[in-house]
Amino acid sequence: MKLFYRYIFFLVLSCFLAACNITRNVPDGYFMLVSNDVEMPNSTKLSKSEVESVIRQRPAHRTLGFRFKLRAFNSIDSTKTEIGKKKRYLKYRQKNKERIARQKKINDRRIAKAFKRGEDFYKPKKIDLKDTVEVKHTLRERVKYDYGEAPVIYDSSMMITSKDQIQLLLQKKGYFGAEVRAEVELKAKKKYAYVDYFLTPGYLSYVDSIFLRTENKAVQQVYKKYIENGENALIAPFRFDSEALSVMRKSMSDYMKNSALYGFKESYITFEVDTLKQGDSIQIAIDVSKRLIGKDQTEREKPFAYTRISKVYFHLMDTLNYPGNFTKEQLDPRGIDLGPYDNIPTYDTLRYDWYDGKNERNRTATFLYNGKLTTKAELIEFQNYLEETNYYKGDFVGQSYSRLMNLNIFKTVKPEIIENEDNSIDVHYYLTTLEQRTFSFEPKTTHSNSFLGVSTSLNYINRNLYRTGNKLKISFSGGFESQPDIFSNEETTVLKDGTRSLNTIEFGPSIELDIPRLFPLKMSRLSKNQNPTTTFSAAYNYQLRPEFKRQTIQLNYLWKFFDIDRSQVFTVGIPLIGGIQFVRIDKTEDFKDRLEQQNDLFLINAYSNQAIYKDAAVTYSYANPTLKDGKITFNYGFSFDMAGMAISLLTKDNALNEDGYKEFLGQRYSQFIRLDNEFRLHQYFNEKSLHYRLQIGAGVPLENNGPSLPFDYSFFGGGSNDNRGFRARSLGPGVYKYYLDTSRTVTEMGDMRLGASLEYRFKITNLFEAAVFSDVGNVWTYNEDENRPGGQITNDFYKQLSVSAGVGLRLDFSFLIVRLDLGFPLRNPALPKNGKWIFQSRDPFIEEAENQWGIDPSTGDYYYKNDGVLPNPFQPQFHIAIGYPF
Repeated sequence: MKLFYRYIFFLVLSCFLAACNITRNVPDGYFMLVSNDVEMPNSTKLSKSEVESVIRQRPAHRTLGFRFKLRAFNSIDSTKTEIGKKKRYLKYRQKNKERIARQKKINDRRIAKAFKRGEDFYKPKKIDLKDTVEVKHTLRERVKYDYGEAPVIYDSSMMITSKDQIQLLLQKKGYFGAEVRAEVELKAKKKYAYVDYFLTPGYLSYVDSIFLRTENKAVQQVYKKYIENGENALIAPFRFDSEALSVMRKSMSDYMKNSALYGFKESYITFEVDTLKQGDSIQIAIDVSKRLIGKDQTEREKPFAYTRISKVYFHLMDTLNYPGNFTKEQLDPRGIDLGPYDNIPTYDTLRYDWYDGKNERNRTATFLYNGKLTTKAELIEFQNYLEETNYYKGDFVGQSYSRLMNLNIFKTVKPEIIENEDNSIDVHYYLTTLEQRTFSFEPKTTHSNSFLGVSTSLNYINRNLYRTGNKLKISFSGGFESQPDIFSNEETTVLKDGTRSLNTIEFGPSIELDIPRLFPLKMSRLSKNQNPTTTFSAAYNYQLRPEFKRQTIQLNYLWKFFDIDRSQVFTVGIPLIGGIQFVRIDKTEDFKDRLEQQNDLFLINAYSNQAIYKDAAVTYSYANPTLKDGKITFNYGFSFDMAGMAISLLTKDNALNEDGYKEFLGQRYSQFIRLDNEFRLHQYFNEKSLHYRLQIGAGVPLENNGPSLPFDYSFFGGGSNDNRGFRARSLGPGVYKYYLDTSRTVTEMGDMRLGASLEYRFKITNLFEAAVFSDVGNVWTYNEDENRPGGQITNDFYKQLSVSAGVGLRLDFSFLIVRLDLGFPLRNPALPKNGKWIFQSRDPFIEEAENQWGIDPSTGDYYYKNDGVLPNPFQPQFHIAIGYPF
């Protein structure tokens, strides 16, 4: 293994040494563009990055200040690469000739056999040929051409074009008298070219007035409302900016469409800019061109007007419930011959009209189908915002489409609007259904800190139960996993004991039913803006380990609320019945004895029978993918759980059991409050991106709960998705000195968590992506734990944070991301003062071991050293995972 790493090291070193001269591929008499420098006054109302974005010729890409891509390109000889490519091309051509000859020989033999048998047909043999058009790249070619980047040769004409583009940008930003000068410095010896752009912006123009110029009364009325209430409306005086005018143009167009002006487009709006005199203010007139409909001889003007919706039609293009032969009975008599991509026509008609004397008469629609509706009309109409008799609104088209698709019972949804002679429209939805019932088999493998697992699940899904959009999912999953012994204190011990085998069996069924309304309320009683779903779920899990047998029953009754764009999801559990969990653990006698010997109340609490009755179960998630046109995305989510409060009132007069806890229905119940928050921000720059995460969580174990939160609601630190410099569930709590505790366990938990992560990702090729990351955080207990001194939260919690950093490689297979991370612990908060950082002395760490266990006279070293009790506090951790960490 060491020889392999040395080989890789010397290979990489030789490549970069060979590419030291980064201009080796620059022809004589030419120069490589090294930098573009922009000089402009600090008072200029635009940034350097805006100016640099319009420069046409840019120097080679840099990563962390180094031209890795250019050096990779230079490290491989172009001539040899092309010669090798040509040889492969000729080799593939020869192979193809041989394969074609073999294919002809086989087919001639098959034809002869067919004639001999008196048959007039035969099955031809087809042999795949080598691709000579897109010749597959070798590793050298992938490094050179896919990852590598050729040197950018300085082009004087591109510099002049860039200068003109910068001047145009300044004019768009209101600097009509701007001047731009470009200079180039050529270094003949190094073949370097340095380009400087000098900007003299001059005066800045301001808009004195902006006004609408049209005779259309409806447009005038809507424009007045837009100026008062619309987004991105420009009100004079303001600095002239053509981009701001473009934003206003789109915003104004959307406002017009959403104010019942059907057919309004952004292209109808034009701006006429009138410069009164140089250096002074300007005026802008907004013109709205006339609307023309029809083509050629039928083209005519139709003024913008407030538009109402006349009729709504839903076409369910399916014959699933048709009782007879649809083609013979419906299509053939009409002379219709459907092609492979033609829509299925619909002939049966249903007029849906829900009215109870209170609501307005707008929940009406006409349904066209064949035989029988595959989905009830009430559910489909509930997703439609373009209601009959209402005014048209442009956004309602996309929102209705999204609602219908999110039902997950239609393969395609095609909305179509037909304009009538009067100021009204008819809305048509063409719907094709998905397969209602599906089975799936999902095998999985897991890898967590060198512990392997295999599992699988068999799933049955009915996505439209009873034609009401109810989604039923029944699953049975099971698997084997390698887990360390609970009382093992290190991975090395796990290896020696051989407990890394598949020692854990886990299986169980689950059932989930999603109802697209608030059960038991009827859908007709709800507002369409609520977009609610009710979820019933039940699951049983059986886990068998050498130490215990664990059985869990989980019951949930949840209401989910989505906003129109489904960017926000609010979930609430019904009190007492919204979330119920029963945990039963049958421990072996040896495991019981070990727990008693350990006398660890936190472990005893974690591995005990429990029942959880949630008084409140609330989760919320928010996603904004449109910040700065999608260059920044923001996500926030929280979960809040409160359990045992109502049950405590029912059992307040009950006696305590032998362990000192109250019971309900013969079972001890948990009592706690827990809140967890997570913030994520993703910032994208072409092939690079920055990602931030902040996690803040806390739980309070109450009277009947024991000293800590239930195991499933505790917080853990370390691992592939948390602090990657530490093993999973090994970090903390607090400053607990785990390395001095010979009775420590592999799993540490806490009631509170604080964590933050920063990750920089950049593309290497389409397949490979690299990352540099840093993680900070820790977990703490709410109550004092005598088995883990220093683990309780204090006012100095911010001084008890761990710090780790590392590098990662991701393999992007489109359908999944395989992630490899190598994390290095930089700061271990458990270590003594002046020894917490990786660059500090290890002496305080060793002194603690000597003070704890004493000195062995025979060796002069501390006891237990040869037993490996004192672990390496800065051991790097390698993680393999699926998907991004956040």
